[in-house]
Amino acid sequence: MKLKEVGLEVELFLLNKNNQILEPSIFGFPSDEMGFLIEVRSHHSNTGKSVLESLKAGIDWNKRKADKLGLTVDLCPFKKVDGFFQKRIAEKYHHDRMPDQTRNIYGRFVSHHTGLHDGLATAGMHVHFSTRDINLETNTSRIVELPVERIVRMMDDAFPEIEPVYGRIKGEYELKCHGFEYRSLPCNAKPERVVKTALSILNEEQP
Repeated sequence: MKLKEVGLEVELFLLNKNNQILEPSIFGFPSDEMGFLIEVRSHHSNTGKSVLESLKAGIDWNKRKADKLGLTVDLCPFKKVDGFFQKRIAEKYHHDRMPDQTRNIYGRFVSHHTGLHDGLATAGMHVHFSTRDINLETNTSRIVELPVERIVRMMDDAFPEIEPVYGRIKGEYELKCHGFEYRSLPCNAKPERVVKTALSILNEEQP
């Protein structure tokens, strides 16, 4: 039996009353390695309901926590930042030591792996794809290799607004031990549309 699952990871900005970007970890929020984004992850599931409910619960928790501190959680795909901000964050969180694991099916040489790109701090939505072959008799499973390039291209085609509207980079993905994640979407993409599309594409594949 093949179990095909997707999951979502959403990056959020934490802002003070002056609309300045804060470092989430200082205030006890779950943060990614880039240092300036809150990171919220859903469950991995073969049903959209489980993915969407767990993602909403995570985002709501962060919003409530921010509200208590007089801060704001902002679901915005990018914010302009100056050179001082970029230099301070890059040095503090050692961006120069952060290997770029991002790949691109179109062979591009730039990526969003540090979240700082062309004078912008960016926030994305990553879509995790995985398929496991389940052996019910032995209660074991193995990861099934997916047609990564085909799936990434289909996701790009399903969201043509990625580059012209949000300035994201098409074709981005990163290999993971469970499968891979598609990294081209902005954080404010509609989760319902994303999950429905991802599951539909994954269920079309017969790896």
